[in-house]
Amino acid sequence: MSTEAVEIVILGRPYKVSCPPGQQAALQAAATQLNEKLIELRQRSRVSSNEQLAIMAALNFCHELCLEKEKNHQYSETMDKRIKMLQRTIEAALIEHGQGDD
Repeated sequence: MSTEAVEIVILGRPYKVSCPPGQQAALQAAATQLNEKLIELRQRSRVSSNEQLAIMAALNFCHELCLEKEKNHQYSETMDKRIKMLQRTIEAALIEHGQGDD
């Protein structure tokens, strides 16, 4: 699969990044989100080192990802329980309907 070099700008510095075809917009959106987070962290924390800013941003994004994964897991468990309840309800209705015909 071929890739394209896409230019993104992070904290005023341009970077060339390889990107699969059709993913350029997603990469640009991710770069914009990262840039905004880095600017926010720089203003809020007064950290001047780009390395420290990058680590803080990575930790923030990882934390957000962990929270979303947990929400997704809880949602999946809730849906599994509802599906099982619906299956039992349908099975009971089929049994009842089948017995009513006899």
